This record gives sequence, structure tokens and C-alpha cells, in this order.
Amino acid sequence: MKSLKLITGIIAIIGLTACSQKTENNNKLEEAIISNSQKEIENVKEEYLLSAKIFKQLDLTLSPFEDMTEYALNKNDEGIKKSLNQVLKAKENKIFEANITPESIDLLYQKLNQLEEYVLVNNHQQVALLSAEIFEFNTSNFIDADKIENQIKIEHLDYLGFQTLALLNQDQINWKQLENTITDVEKVWSSLSKDVDDHNLKDSFEYLFAGLHLSVKNKDDKMAKILASMDLSLVDVLENAFE
Repeated sequence: MKSLKLITGIIAIIGLTACSQKTENNNKLEEAIISNSQKEIENVKEEYLLSAKIFKQLDLTLSPFEDMTEYALNKNDEGIKKSLNQVLKAKENKIFEANITPESIDLLYQKLNQLEEYVLVNNHQQVALLSAEIFEFNTSNFIDADKIENQIKIEHLDYLGFQTLALLNQDQINWKQLENTITDVEKVWSSLSKDVDDHNLKDSFEYLFAGLHLSVKNKDDKMAKILASMDLSLVDVLENAFE
């Protein structure tokens, strides 16, 4: 019953949420235009271009693993193979070497080799789990993370949803690992929430984490799955709030 009340609270808050937050670059552009400084406007434009380039590289580094996790959870072999081909192409084009810290590349490639083995034997459970973990690994070791700190934090929140679903999809659910994952990402949210102006959105995430902790305590996998899916939806709202 407590979990149901938490769910109801989140749904109500999402319905009220209006995303009005502006990015730092938007504020800078407004200030530059008001000051009528061509130099400042050009500087902001350069920042936009650099930011767009970094975001594109982040997407190339993460998207195949997000997609593969979702495909694996749905046992979509065609989709899994499509994502694997994207991963192999990215590796061939040295996308990972360009975007992951040098000291992390060897371990990443070990993980990729293991992932390919799981794909070849159609081990959907392990594909989902490992692809979600690689998503998090790449997020944590993204070479330009310091330039897009808030987006990196948002990616950690995205990971929470997929990792939770992947853990719940195992034959034997590791509730301790799930609790640790929730606790770790909750710390990331606590840091990010300081930059979120929308109080409804903040409350939504607070309800979400409370519900996830309660679901783990009660070993309620059905409720945890619902909350994990809500996390993924809330992340989309959060990303819009920073646009």
C-alpha cells in the first residue's frame, strides 16, 4: 500500500511538472544579446558548437548499449545484433578510444569481448546486464565529463532505470546489488538536484527513490519494475528541463 501511494504521488507530480529551467549557455546568450557585445555572442556560439560536439560523442559512446539493454530485455535478437554491429563499428572507428579515458580502454574492450560472447549464445539476461553496466562504465569514464557535468549525472540516472530492469530480469535477483545501485545513484541525484529549479520534478525523484528503496526492502519486483520505468520517463523530463 505504501508503494502504491508513492506511485500515485509521482504520477500526480509529473502531471503538474512544467519544465522552465534554462541552461547556462542560454543565460549567457541572453546576456550577450542584451549587452550587444558581438565578441560575447561569438564566444557563446563557440561554446554551443563545442558543447554540441561533446554531446554527439557522448551519444555515440552510450547509445548502442542503451539500445542493446532494451532489446535484450525484450528478447529482440535482431535488435541486439543491430546494436552489436554499431558497437563493433564504433570500436573499428576508434570512437571509444577518442571518448573514454585512456586508462579505461583495455577494461572496456574486455567487457565488449564478453558482451559479444553473450550475444552469440543468445544469453538475453547477461546481455541486458552487461550492456547496462558498460553504459555506466562509459558514462563514468567519459573523457569530457567535466565539460558536461549535469548531463553526465543525468546519464547515471538513466543507467539506474536500465540496470534495475536488468537486475530484476535475472533468474535470481541480487537485491543487495540493486540496493547498492539505487543508493549510489541517489547520491548523484542529490548533487544534481541543486541545479534543478522545478520543485515538482524534484519531488518526483524523491518519491521515486523512496519507492525503490521500499520495493527492495519488500522484495517487490513488480513494483520495482514499474518504478524503474518511471525513472526512465522522469529522465526524459529532466533532460528537457536542461534544454
